[in-house]
Amino acid sequence: MERQDVISILVTFGVGFLGGAYLYVGHFTKLYGPDSVATQEATQEFSITGEAYGSCGDVCPAFQLQKDGTYRYRYSPQVGEPAVVREGTLPLDIQRTVKRALGTDVLEAESETLDAVVCNSTSGGLDIRYRISYEGNQYEIDSCGTAVNDGGELWSSLNEIWGYLQTVR
Repeated sequence: MERQDVISILVTFGVGFLGGAYLYVGHFTKLYGPDSVATQEATQEFSITGEAYGSCGDVCPAFQLQKDGTYRYRYSPQVGEPAVVREGTLPLDIQRTVKRALGTDVLEAESETLDAVVCNSTSGGLDIRYRISYEGNQYEIDSCGTAVNDGGELWSSLNEIWGYLQTVR
């Protein structure tokens, strides 16, 4: 093997190694470890986690919505089947409706706890709980235990998310 061949092989190996390292660091690590500092800061700035609870037991549906409109939705297609996770992006009109309904005053008012009330989940039905991160604050809105205005703009916009997610199945 001549000197030119050895240099050609070493250059090819070096370029391949650098290209692979770039792909690994720039792309594949985000697939396996997306919880970078930037992602955590964005989640603290705005995210909504919604979960149903009550008579559905271990197969209750749940979702997480991020600031950029991406969601993760976990549900069970049939009773007794394992949960399925779907990911995607909410339509812009639903994103705008939800963001327009959010406000510190509304979130504070609807997250106020109430004394013990009769809940759907205690009588064989479902209740819904939302954990909302908005402008650095955490709010919990629950159809059983907080001052939810079920006819209000916030609750209606959150229900639109569930309505859309039902079509994802």
